[in-house]
Amino acid sequence: MWTFILLPLLIPIPTGAVKPSPMVVKETSERTVAIDVKTQRAVDEWAEEEKELLRKIDQNDRVLQRVAWDRDKTAEYLATLEKKTLELKEKALEMEKIRANLLPLLDEALLKLTAFVKDDIPYHKADRLKQLENVAQTLNDYDMGLLSKTQSLFDAVSRETDFGYSVNTAETEIEIDGRPVRVTLLKVGRTGLFALTMDGETAYGWDARKGVYVAMDRFAGAIEEGIEIVQKIRIIELTRLPLGRPEKAGDSGDRRDD
Repeated sequence: MWTFILLPLLIPIPTGAVKPSPMVVKETSERTVAIDVKTQRAVDEWAEEEKELLRKIDQNDRVLQRVAWDRDKTAEYLATLEKKTLELKEKALEMEKIRANLLPLLDEALLKLTAFVKDDIPYHKADRLKQLENVAQTLNDYDMGLLSKTQSLFDAVSRETDFGYSVNTAETEIEIDGRPVRVTLLKVGRTGLFALTMDGETAYGWDARKGVYVAMDRFAGAIEEGIEIVQKIRIIELTRLPLGRPEKAGDSGDRRDD
C-alpha cells in the first residue's frame, strides 16, 4: 500500500515583489487545504479499492486452486471408474457364461428330483411335489437371479435329503383295496412306510414294487411301538420293523421284509 505525504504548497514570492494581501494569502491557503483534502480523499479511496482488489485476487486465486484440484481429482475418478467399468464388464461376461452353462443343469436336476419324488414313498408327496413346482416357477422366472435359482434348487435337494433321514408319523387316510382306511403312518426315512389302523389291530406296509399297501398284521405290535417311540409315548428301544432297502415302483427282485 502506498502512503502519500502532503507537503504545504509553497508559493514563491519574488524578491522585491509586493507581498500579497492577507486576504489573498487566506484564499490561497484555503484552496491549498481544499486540494490537500481532495487529494487525501482520493488516496484513501484508492487505498480501499486496492485493498478490495487484493482481496478479490486472493479469493480468485483460491477458487482457481480449488478448480485445479477438482479437475485433477475428477481425472483420477474417471480413470478409476473406467477401470472398474472394464472389470465389471469382464465379470458380467463370466457370469453370463456361467449362467448359460448352469441353467440347463438346474433344469435337468429339477426334472430328476421331481421324477424321484414321484416314485418315492407316498408320504406328504403332494406337498413335496408342490414345493418342487415352486422351484420350477423360480427357475422359469426371467427376473430371478442365478443365485436365487440355484439356492431354490439346493433348498429342495436339502429338504429331500432331510426327508430321507427323518422318522415321522402322521394320521391320514390310505386306500386299501379301493376303499379309504383311517390309519397312523410311520415313516422311517425312505427304508420303510408303515400304516396302523386306529384300533391297532391291522397293519400295512408300502410295497414299492407294486405301488400299493400290503397287509403286515404280524408286525402290528412292532409298528405300534415305533409310532409310540416317535410320538414320545414310549422310551426309545429297539423295535423289530420289516425294514429293507428302498425300491422304486417297477423294480424287480425279492424284497427283504425282516
